[in-house]
Parts: sequence; structure tokens; C-alpha cells
Amino acid sequence: MHSARSFAAGTLSGWRMTDLLDGMELVVSELATNALRHGMSLTGDRPREVIRLSLIRRGAHVACAITDPGSSAPVLRDPSPFEPGGLGLHIVESLSACWGWCPLVPQGKAVWAVLAA
Repeated sequence: MHSARSFAAGTLSGWRMTDLLDGMELVVSELATNALRHGMSLTGDRPREVIRLSLIRRGAHVACAITDPGSSAPVLRDPSPFEPGGLGLHIVESLSACWGWCPLVPQGKAVWAVLAA
């Protein structure tokens, strides 16, 4: 997670968009955690599984996309007071102008969020 947050912070600093820094670091952390938790194979049957982070700037908007080899759709679930977790996508939704996901060919998915300066 540290390297993903550092990459986001360095990129936003280079773009002189540090006003997005706190929100983007949180979004990157949540999406990367979900990719590790839900997008990776536990059996190790897929060789060289990779998670990638991309940041794309268009004017005052920055899109963050995390790709992983998993095929399951991200689920915005009701957080339970008795179970840890479940707030990640709620956090992403609250900090972003919009978010979503799309399947990748031949396998995997990209989960993305757009933040506005």
C-alpha cells in the first residue's frame, strides 16, 4: 500500500494537484486493498498475478484505476457493526465524483474512481 500511496502522492505533486492528495491516498489505499483481498487467487493457480495502478489527469479531474486478475465484481455492501471491513467502497464513493468497474479481456477487471479538484 505504501508504494501505491507514494506513487499517487508523487504524481499529484508533479501535476500541482496536492489539494487532491488526502482523498486520493485514501481512495488508492481502499482500491488496492480490495484488489489484494478479492482480486488475487488464493490457490496460486494463476502465474505472475499483477495489480496495477494508473492515474490519468484530464483538466481538473484525476482518474485512479486499479487492475487485478480477479473476475468478481466489486460490491458496495452494507457495513455490519459486528464484522470488520465493508466500508472501503463507501469511502471511495464519498470521496469521488464517480466510481465504477469494468471487466478486462481476457481476464481481470479494473476498478476506478474520479476525483475533482
